[in-house]
Amino acid sequence: MDGSNRSISVNITVTKTQRPRCIITQDAEVDDMNSLIHVLLYSNEVDIQGIVQSSSKFHWKGVAGQKEEKYTKPYRWPGTEWMQKYLNAYQKVYPNLKKHDKSYPAPAYLKSVTKVGNIGYKGEMDSVTEGSELIKKKILDNDERTLYLLAWGGTNTISRALKDIEKEYKGTKQWDAIRKKIINKVVIPACGEQDETYSEYIAEEWPEIKFMSCSQMSSYAYMWRTQPEDSSKKTLYADFMLKNLIRKHGALLDNYVTWGDGTYLDGEEPGSQFGTNEDLLDSLDWWGGFNPVQKYQRYDFLSEGDSPTFFMLLDTGLRTLEDVTNGGFSGRYAKADKKNSKGQEVNYWSPVKDTYVKEDGNTMQVESSWKYIDDIQNDFASRADWCIVNDYAKANHAPKVSVTEGTDIKASAGETLKLHAIATDPDDDYVTVSWSEYTDASTTETALTLKGAASDTISFKIPEDAKAGQKIHLIVQAQDDGEHTLTHYQQVIITIK
Repeated sequence: MDGSNRSISVNITVTKTQRPRCIITQDAEVDDMNSLIHVLLYSNEVDIQGIVQSSSKFHWKGVAGQKEEKYTKPYRWPGTEWMQKYLNAYQKVYPNLKKHDKSYPAPAYLKSVTKVGNIGYKGEMDSVTEGSELIKKKILDNDERTLYLLAWGGTNTISRALKDIEKEYKGTKQWDAIRKKIINKVVIPACGEQDETYSEYIAEEWPEIKFMSCSQMSSYAYMWRTQPEDSSKKTLYADFMLKNLIRKHGALLDNYVTWGDGTYLDGEEPGSQFGTNEDLLDSLDWWGGFNPVQKYQRYDFLSEGDSPTFFMLLDTGLRTLEDVTNGGFSGRYAKADKKNSKGQEVNYWSPVKDTYVKEDGNTMQVESSWKYIDDIQNDFASRADWCIVNDYAKANHAPKVSVTEGTDIKASAGETLKLHAIATDPDDDYVTVSWSEYTDASTTETALTLKGAASDTISFKIPEDAKAGQKIHLIVQAQDDGEHTLTHYQQVIITIK
């Protein structure tokens, strides 16, 4: 076009973004039910390949003839029909959800991968079940993506699937290759150990499989009232819950349970009837001896203790999936010093705490999910709106943010850097950009001084005492001014040369 008679050829490769895939296993506790509602609203971002009911030390169906009398009858058991009830509710809001993202899976598909696993008693893995067979099939398939086996209850159905693979292939020519494939492929994010099958089977026979104990019980579970008063709690109070989640938000959210809301839980004991047992609202020493700072009020957030297992799979811009020491909505993790009975090191990861700056400027150590609770709840509320708003333009959608210089940078001690963030918003909302150093994740000793931290461009000097191999974690935040003030992040990791 400029008359030079020269041309340039550019090859562009377009790849479809691969959603992280998972299988959910749960024991049907009320917070598992709440977590299932929550994750269904993010099924456009997470490839749900199975929903499997298991047992745990808290919930089981009972099996006749057991040596322990308590295992012969149901304990806090709601049955299995509720799963289809929830998926029928999802089906009712699905047409609206599709208006906001065509990636939402069809209800018929989700129903087809919803199975009953090993539910007899705590740690029951007596026989092959539809749930264990589904897990086994996905473990052995040729999909190269990591398979996240989320354990919201016990790991017994997961253990049964692994046991069946071991029985079928151990001693064969394929065994070494299959075992290596599984170790590299499977990750088990779990809400703690809710039966003995991890410690007695998986850790013994599959110690290399990554197991993440994702408990953030004081942040997003029954014990959230134990946290001191701060603005992070505002989205867990009844006022927010009533307005944004549990009133007039469609069939799926109609099933969401909050404190004292009148919901009767089939099969549950009186001490855990959170919707109908008025005494629980007045108790300051409820269920296990912890003492919340204040009493729970009617319609307060109840619990989603298992949700941190899937928060790490969401597209937040935080880099948990690359390395669980990076932190994110599911918290930040460190390798635990654990060995099995054979003396082998176990690939076990535990959550660590972060420094939280309160409104009065004082700091305290809290679970590393706590600082993201507002973001989690506001984004959840926007998805609840999608259930009832059939016009994309009339709902809010999260902004995006990227960093021009990239998210992995190498720099020398004493070097001055300038970084530029570019924020976009699908609704053309105004987006505020800010930067901070994630000092708890950083491994340098001296904190950065960020110039322009409240803008899209920052400059800073790498500390002179920074040593080769150390890392600095920066977080850029983009927040829109639409309904629920939605937020997206990008985590930049600087490695010292």
